[in-house]
Parts: sequence; C-alpha cells; structure tokens
Amino acid sequence: MEQNMQKSEALDLFLEICKIPHASKNAEALREWIVEFALQCGASVQCDKIGNIHCIKGAPKLCLQGHYDMVYVSKNTHFSVEPEFVKDRGRVYLQAKDSSLGADNGIAVACALIALKECRNIECLFTSDEEIGMIGANNIALDLQAEYVLNCDSEDINEVVYGCAGGYDLESKITFPLITLGQDCVFYKLESKGFDGGHSGIMIHKNIPNAIIECSKLASKLVESGALIVQFSGGEKRNSIPIGAELCVAIPQGKLQECEKILKNSKDFSAQIIESHKQYFDAKPLLEAILSLENGALVMRENVPILSSNIGILRQSVEEEKIVFTLVAMGRGNEKLLMLEHLEKEKNKLKNLGFNVEIKDYYAPWEREDNAFVQKVWEIYKGFGGGVELKEIHAGLECGILKQKYPKASFVSIGPTILNPHSLREKLDVGSFVHFDRILKEILRRFDAF
Repeated sequence: MEQNMQKSEALDLFLEICKIPHASKNAEALREWIVEFALQCGASVQCDKIGNIHCIKGAPKLCLQGHYDMVYVSKNTHFSVEPEFVKDRGRVYLQAKDSSLGADNGIAVACALIALKECRNIECLFTSDEEIGMIGANNIALDLQAEYVLNCDSEDINEVVYGCAGGYDLESKITFPLITLGQDCVFYKLESKGFDGGHSGIMIHKNIPNAIIECSKLASKLVESGALIVQFSGGEKRNSIPIGAELCVAIPQGKLQECEKILKNSKDFSAQIIESHKQYFDAKPLLEAILSLENGALVMRENVPILSSNIGILRQSVEEEKIVFTLVAMGRGNEKLLMLEHLEKEKNKLKNLGFNVEIKDYYAPWEREDNAFVQKVWEIYKGFGGGVELKEIHAGLECGILKQKYPKASFVSIGPTILNPHSLREKLDVGSFVHFDRILKEILRRFDAF
C-alpha cells in the first residue's frame, strides 16, 4: 500500500466497515457498530424508530451527513465485501472482489466518525436505507442543531453539488393465467452474462445495456419464432442498471431449429436444456410493456441528463394457477414538472396494457441552493486548486428531503471520486479520497469544529 494510504485513518476505518454486513434492509450490525463507536468518542447518540443515527458533541455549526446502507451487488449469496487495492494507468483504486464496494456511502460514514473522534463541536447524521427509497430521510424523527449540513454522498472530487434529481418508483403488476402445454417441447433456461450494470442516475447516459430489456428483445424474437415463455425475471436493485436476467422457454419440436439458431447467435445469454415444465403464459403484453417504456437518459442539458428512467426489477410469483409479474421502473428528474409529465405518460401506457400501477417512494428534486454556505464551501474547494465546478447532479441525494424536514438549514454535497457505483465494477479513486480528506478537515476547521 502506498505511503499516503497508510496515513489515512478514515480509509482504514472504511476497510473495517467493509467487514460488517450493511446491505439495504440488513444494516443492523453496522448501525450498532456506529453507535458504539460514537459513544466511545464521547458523543451523545440518539436513534429513531426507522434506524437513523444522530450524534452530537459540543455546540456544532456543521453537521456531516451520509447514509450507512449500501447497494450490495455480488456473485455471492451471503454478504462478503473483500476490498483490494489496484493500480491502473498510474492511479490507485480500491475495489472489491466479486461484489460492489460500498464506498457509496461507507466513505462518508468513515470520514464522519473520524471527525466525531477528533472534533469538539460536531454533529453527524447517519440515515438508514437510502438506497431503497430514501426511507431514513423520509421518516426521520430527530432534531438537528447545526445551521449547515454537509452531505458527503457525491461521487466526483471535482464537484461541489448544490442541487440533485428527484425520483420515484413506478411499480406495476399484471396477472396471466397459466396455460397447460399440449405439445412436445424442448425446454431452455437462458441466463445473462457479461452485463456490467451501474448507477441508474449518474451513469444512465452512458448507454450501459440493461439485462432485462436485452432479455426481452431476445424473448420477443423467440416468441415470434414459436417459443413459449415459462418464466422470466431479472434485476437486482431498483436504482441500479440490471446485470441479471433469467428466462425459461418451451420450444415446440417443429420450431426447434429456428429458435436454436436465435439462441446460438445470442452473445449476451447462456442457454442450457432443462427439465420440462407443465405450463406457460402469454408473455406478449409483458414484453410489449418492457420494450415500450422509455429507458435511459431521456432529456439532456449541457451533456448532463435532467430526465431519465430505468427498468430495474422484474419479479414473478405463482398464485392459484396464475402467474403475477411485478415490474419496477425508477424515474429521475431535475425539474419537477418535467418528471411528473413523464411519470403520467408512462403510468397511462402501463394501464392501457392491463397493469395495475402504483407510485412509490416519490421525492421532489433538490432545487439548486445558491447561498452563503455554498459559496464558503466553494471558496474552500477553489483554494485547493484543480478543475472543480459547482453543479447539479442527476442522482438522488437526501438533501432535498432533509431540506423539507429542516427548512432553516443550508445544504451542500461533496465527496471523493467513486467510479461505477452500485455495480461489480465500483471502485474508489484513492488519490481523490486523500484529497477529499484534506478538504473536509479544512471545512471542519473553518466551521470551528476542532
């Protein structure tokens, strides 16, 4: 490990955090660890019923805020994050073996805890289950003391963020009767391979293939050639671009040659013969819905998306000779009106195809906030040099929700560079983290934390 890494107490603490299970909905172990650490630092600690953690020392002007859950994407069924340092083109990165790293937002947790240890006047807010709908922020029941809140969940060292996208989950369900197979068929199971995935906000404009959509395209070709759909599911998290999709098909003997040719030409899916099934369903409405929904970056401004949508989840269940599908698309928008117009259009599209539709986890955009706090953080950043810029981002931060909860507080968001968050390729730029650590300490100093 390089010398500058050895001197980073926050990075060492993050490596400890990696050992503790903290996937969304299953982060109780990390919550208990954070509370114990904060108490040992001499902080007073409160938790609310939803799992948010509030820590305070002295008379703080500044509150550091981050979330302690992570999007856990892995080839393993049990939680296992194994960090490793790698070099690429002269830069050092931290990544995980066969899983997402959780630098989003474990790095913020580590930095805030070190601040809690070192500072006399500091407030820290660790929110729960941010990655599955801003649950902690939406349901927070804690009193903040500081006038200024510094969110540490941004993912580019060269950005000072003062606005972000709002979002929602468009959750739709449709039920199909199961039909008995009345002919001799060969059964194939198709599984996606080689999909990289990624964050469905900040990476949505990079044209990363979506495994559910690509599988739907393949399924449509097979159906047109006579195949019958038996099972279909995919996706990992509502706010990540899917890497996994699984499709089971029944191919009548008379259509076998044509369908196997399609399977042979598919580079993104493996295919293997499986045991027979007794039933199938008419998949055309489901496939039409998936392929007709708008997906990806929909509106761009100055090469930055301001409206997007991502099909993230397709789940199936069998209930009394019927098969039920749940399809979840997450929309994001930096402009409230634009986002709501798109939501209404997509909702009507699904209803016309026979889906029952619900809107879940809606949150408004964080409208850009240009105030004295922003200018002070901006001034500090510029003092460290580099090509830093002040901007809005196309990702969900808790700032917008927390601003509604604490209207008298001012918010800014910063963070080190994290590449490919929410994916197996997630990695932390270690040099940017060392730089971020220095900037954060200067911000704390300027707000009388030490």
